[in-house]
Amino acid sequence: MSGVEVYHGHEDGQAGLGIKVVLPATVQDLLDAWQPLCDDQTIFKQYARGHHALCKGCQRNCCATAYVIPDLVSFRRMAEMLGMAYDDFVARYFQAEKLAVGLLRMVPEPCIFLQDNICSIYPVRSLICRFYLCTPLLGRTEQLIYKIAWSGAAATQIFAQQQGLVPAAGPGASSFDRLFLELLDEYRNSSGVASFLAARDYRDISLHHFLEE
Repeated sequence: MSGVEVYHGHEDGQAGLGIKVVLPATVQDLLDAWQPLCDDQTIFKQYARGHHALCKGCQRNCCATAYVIPDLVSFRRMAEMLGMAYDDFVARYFQAEKLAVGLLRMVPEPCIFLQDNICSIYPVRSLICRFYLCTPLLGRTEQLIYKIAWSGAAATQIFAQQQGLVPAAGPGASSFDRLFLELLDEYRNSSGVASFLAARDYRDISLHHFLEE
């Protein structure tokens, strides 16, 4: 039996959330276990009212400033939902100055898809958005989520370059941009990125690619 279980634990004297994975669990299994946490008012949330509230309607919305490079499954789903070809989708919804230096960052401040403080593409939003939760996570869980999100973003970059949607990294990148480009390059040849490139759905991506040995 495969699946993902969320549990409460302690690390270095601090409480946090962790996950237990039973292979062959997939990224979709992780998402299924993670989503209910948004409505869980028993867990501590740093930015919630009284530190215990629903995520929906949060007025300290990370969508206002987030640096979002979508994972490849989400990228394809967004374009499909909007009924747009990839080149039109990139031109309309991604930041022109970042495209010029080789980065697919969605238009920010606030996110171009944030309408009346609500995500207008919620069913197809990126993994970086799905996984964000302003509550402490145990180290291994945080690292797992980090690896999945960055692998998905790196796959989008590779796909976009293959499709001629974004140029190779050019001059004019800020130090922050260069950090992102270096991280994306670091993940480029991983099995996790390969699994995103081959997948059409999160159910196609096994978590074993992202678990530490």
